[in-house]
Amino acid sequence: MSGIGEIVDDVAKSPEDRRCYRAVVLVNNMKVLLVSDPTTEKAAASMDVHVGHMSDPAEIPGLAHFCEHMLFLGSEKYPEENAYTQFLHDHGGMSNAFTSLEHTNFFFDVSHENLAEALDRFAQFFTCPLFTASAAGREVNAVDSENVKNLNSDSWRLFQLEKSTCDPTHPYSKFGTGNKSTLETEPTKQGIDVRQALLHYHNQFYSSNIMALVVIGKESLDDLTVMVSDLFTSVVDRHISVPCWDQHPYSDDCLQIHLRVVPVKDVRSFQMTFPMPDMQPYYETNPAHYVAHLMGHEGPGSILSLLKARGWSNNLLAGPSQGAKGFMFFMMKVDLSEEGLEHTEEIATIVFQYLAMLRSQDPQEWIFKECADLNAIQFRFKDKTPPVQMASHTSCLLHEFPLREVLSGPYLMTKFKPDLIRLVLSHLIPQRVRYVACSLLI
Repeated sequence: MSGIGEIVDDVAKSPEDRRCYRAVVLVNNMKVLLVSDPTTEKAAASMDVHVGHMSDPAEIPGLAHFCEHMLFLGSEKYPEENAYTQFLHDHGGMSNAFTSLEHTNFFFDVSHENLAEALDRFAQFFTCPLFTASAAGREVNAVDSENVKNLNSDSWRLFQLEKSTCDPTHPYSKFGTGNKSTLETEPTKQGIDVRQALLHYHNQFYSSNIMALVVIGKESLDDLTVMVSDLFTSVVDRHISVPCWDQHPYSDDCLQIHLRVVPVKDVRSFQMTFPMPDMQPYYETNPAHYVAHLMGHEGPGSILSLLKARGWSNNLLAGPSQGAKGFMFFMMKVDLSEEGLEHTEEIATIVFQYLAMLRSQDPQEWIFKECADLNAIQFRFKDKTPPVQMASHTSCLLHEFPLREVLSGPYLMTKFKPDLIRLVLSHLIPQRVRYVACSLLI
């Protein structure tokens, strides 16, 4: 087919999944997953650009997020600022986007018969956006309002606290949302043309070889392939590499600290965070999941069973948390009772005693197989995801897994490697921890 460099028709899927899949790589090296679902009433699409606010220029915090906003506001082919949004609204659809540390993700859904027209408007985001000065002036206020809203969100406040207490020279420390000060007031003082910075950022990073697209529709896979090829092969391949940060933002100076936080809502929690190297390349083993499975166990002899017996907690979560390409975190969060708030040091001691026990024993293959079997069951019987959610989530995964395994990769564990489990455990030690206690009573 014209415009197609590679086709993969044997994408691994759940035996219960009735959708049909095809993965392709366009001639401009854009990865695409096509999903044909004859039963769907809504079509959907998502584009994930593998760059986020960690790549903001130091002098304009929030530029990646601002670029995300601006792409909705007109293109050369459809210059009206609300053409895209209005079309979706008129045809039973919606759109949204988000910017994270290393991803900018755009998505929409629409009535299934209007997919081609919606996708045409969507494609212009990545080929010929206008970035008009008038729209930029107004959209700064929208970004500023979003930041004001986040100020009363405990999750955002804690995220910014993590960033503010890491290595200040690391890109993880950047203020990713942006506001009127960072996107207008300060750049103006410094003589920086933010519109030109937007154009430069888009030209630098919006490259087809770090983009991943998912399209879901009623059409056949062949028809979807032609549709995507016609609309997206014109996106320029700038042959750039996905940014990678091998140095962890939590350097030695940022460890063994205890933060006490007064939240907005009435919550009580105690979190332990450990810096780790990026374990995504070892997804077939998923060693951090093995450790999380044991730490999150709720039966006799578990951490949680002891905390419950002492009246300190009724809920515990443990597991890896992805940072960005090159680094990640392992976290354990305990919801505390009022009494538990007085015993966070004892809780930490219990956790480290449990981890020491795990290190003292060889990783057990039967435990790995138990994890693998549970994941396989979850994959086989997982619920059918609504189109727009499936598109947005899977477009991110296209960057992380081989095309054939983009659906199964997050679930299936096929290789037991004890050394990798030991590697994870070697990072979960008292010398490499950060504590955050959160309560109105602090």
